[in-house]
Amino acid sequence: MDSNEFDVRRTVLAVLEQCSVCKAQYSIDDASVIERQGEIWVLSVCCSHCLTQALVAAVVDDDGAAVDTFDRMPAARDDEPTSVDDVLDMHRFLETFDGDFHALFSRRHWRR
Repeated sequence: MDSNEFDVRRTVLAVLEQCSVCKAQYSIDDASVIERQGEIWVLSVCCSHCLTQALVAAVVDDDGAAVDTFDRMPAARDDEPTSVDDVLDMHRFLETFDGDFHALFSRRHWRR
């Protein structure tokens, strides 16, 4: 693992802080890089306590990192399983998403 990868993982986990399901604190080993294309990093974050997994995208440039957890979909409540409507909503989003994370992120307000 190079130092850039470690820094990106650390930055992403600093933003996410804890699992959205069980509220356990993430450790650096919970995040792994799936892909990198230039400034765009895609990571998998898996809670070591409850095994909930999230896909995270980060745009990292000279100004820092902008992190998104693909929260464009309404968040499921902790006591509800994923519904058919949740799956259909994600399907609709993915049908029109062209894979341009940089453009997607530039339209959002980011936590740093």
